[in-house]
Amino acid sequence: MMTRHLLSIIGQIMSYTSRWASCYGEGMTNEKCEGKCNCDIALRMREFEITQLAQRNNFFMIFQGVMLAGVIQSAHSKPVVSFLVCVAGFFISLFQVGMASGAKYWQEYWEAELSKCQPDLFHEDDCKYNSTVKDRLTKRGIGCLIEKLIMNRFSVSRIPIWVGLTFLAIWLFLVLCTLRGYPPLDIPSFIVGF
Repeated sequence: MMTRHLLSIIGQIMSYTSRWASCYGEGMTNEKCEGKCNCDIALRMREFEITQLAQRNNFFMIFQGVMLAGVIQSAHSKPVVSFLVCVAGFFISLFQVGMASGAKYWQEYWEAELSKCQPDLFHEDDCKYNSTVKDRLTKRGIGCLIEKLIMNRFSVSRIPIWVGLTFLAIWLFLVLCTLRGYPPLDIPSFIVGF
């Protein structure tokens, strides 16, 4: 294990050494070469944050799905257990929102760093992005509804935050439903179940 980690570190050092050597071979100044390496680091960190967001979100989604299935399967046969699972689900959803928000923060940070070193690729000019994407969609003959959805630019990294908030509301409602024996928290009459 330690040897594998050490080899990984040596590989990274050699990779950066070869990049520095190629910079000097191209006649770049120290500042330009350092800027190129900083841009490479920012790009890798952005990719890392996006990958980690997906993996962590999958963990939370699977965990909550299993808990939700357990609550449904138990059919409230043990009220205390149902209540505790719903409370746990509520807090796990809260943690999911926190995790997704933190990942989004770091993604935004690394994108800001990338916009400093690659302003032609990473910029705030929405018109330029929209015209590029719209032209490509038009050439490919994408339908009107799908084109509108695409042009809304839903953020893949913001959706886990919204999913976490949705599960938070569901778990809160289920917590309240486990307390239905108490008059102010009774289940509304329009909810009839399965």
